[in-house]
Amino acid sequence: MWNTKEERCSLEETKDVFKDNGDLIDVPKQIKQLNHLRSMKMKKRIFTVVASVTMVLSLALTGCGKNVPTDNSSANKSNSKPIILRVGYILSTGSDADKGAEKFKELVNKNSNGRIDVQTFPNSQLGSDQDMINAQQSGSLEMEISGDGPVNIFEPGFGALTMPFAFRDTDHMLKVYNGPIGQQLNEAFVKDKGVRLVGVWARGPRYLTANKEIKTPADLQGYKLRVPTQTTYVETWKKLGAIPTALNLSELYTALQQGVVGGQENPLAIISTSSFFQVQKYVMDTQHVYGPYLVTVSDKFYSSLSADLKKVVEDALKEATTYEISVVKDGETQFRTELEKKGMKFVNVDRQAFLDKMQGLPEQLEKSLKWIPGQYQQIIDTK
Repeated sequence: MWNTKEERCSLEETKDVFKDNGDLIDVPKQIKQLNHLRSMKMKKRIFTVVASVTMVLSLALTGCGKNVPTDNSSANKSNSKPIILRVGYILSTGSDADKGAEKFKELVNKNSNGRIDVQTFPNSQLGSDQDMINAQQSGSLEMEISGDGPVNIFEPGFGALTMPFAFRDTDHMLKVYNGPIGQQLNEAFVKDKGVRLVGVWARGPRYLTANKEIKTPADLQGYKLRVPTQTTYVETWKKLGAIPTALNLSELYTALQQGVVGGQENPLAIISTSSFFQVQKYVMDTQHVYGPYLVTVSDKFYSSLSADLKKVVEDALKEATTYEISVVKDGETQFRTELEKKGMKFVNVDRQAFLDKMQGLPEQLEKSLKWIPGQYQQIIDTK
């Protein structure tokens, strides 16, 4: 008998030690051979397990010494996951700002060789302008495209930039925003809200519409006009003799149709897409507001980018800016032609008469709204 467990073998293991004719062969010898084979198989299995464990530990230990990026703050190397750059805006798909954003996306995704992944979110998907400014401040949103609303909300001292009739044309507006005043605004945004002003785009100017011709302020006296609730707008149209009325844009068509208000003011794009041509006959060529689209970026995000990726973003913004401005200018001609075909008549106005009627108002608002002293005049004097 065999005294140890290893020396025993079962009936299944010993049945092969008998020949086909039933003659018994050297059983102990065969059992030793079987035990040897079993021992070899066991050693092979143990070796396989040890090798597998060693490989896992090796990979784990190798990874421990690396700073693997888990967010955008450290994902700047070419072998890292793409950096996500989300661009939010309240404007609709197909708008001038959306077209500019899509051009920026195309350029960055291409020129970064996949190291940055730009994602666009139009139609207020990421909230209001105020929501998105706050998100940039916290670093949870990378970029936003807005109108000049955030200027009044977050930097009211720069309110002169939103004053009607302050800008003569798009070029004048761009010179101001891209000059010393724009630089001061950028510094204030960085200091107060942690966002950088990295681009200034164009948008179509605002026009007055009505069911009568309005060539001078005298034609506006007592006329009910829907205007945005922004203080500079309300006070301007009061000064010009109109009766400003606050209405949501969604309510404006019905209000015009029912005569609740006699007129309104908006860019040609909105006049066209909102079908105001069905309830308004005249477009006064006032072009009284040349507002920008402001492109802002989270300072936290921008500071985290490597120098070469900053250049990719900046170069893309320059090209996208040129493209967006051309889209706006082409769109103005197109919308004007379309509105004329639909029966609207464009009326020339005495712009100087409107400016004369407004005398003293900018200085009054500068004091009451605490604008930066002298900034309105600085805007006017920019050539």
